[in-house]
Amino acid sequence: MFGIGGQEIIIIGLIFLVVFGPSKLPQMARDLGRFVNDARRSMDEFKSELVSSEDEDEDPRPKRKR
Repeated sequence: MFGIGGQEIIIIGLIFLVVFGPSKLPQMARDLGRFVNDARRSMDEFKSELVSSEDEDEDPRPKRKR
């Protein structure tokens, strides 16, 4: 994932633990999870709106050849 190995993830986790403390980490993880979930939901809604607008733009009548 992003070129980061297991050791780097452990080091980053330990840095977060030292900087923010063990009491704030669970709340930060929940907030991050909610943010990712909301972002995914927004992207899915945006994609569905794009697809539906493309469907509305299409002319149901066949085009005539000239």
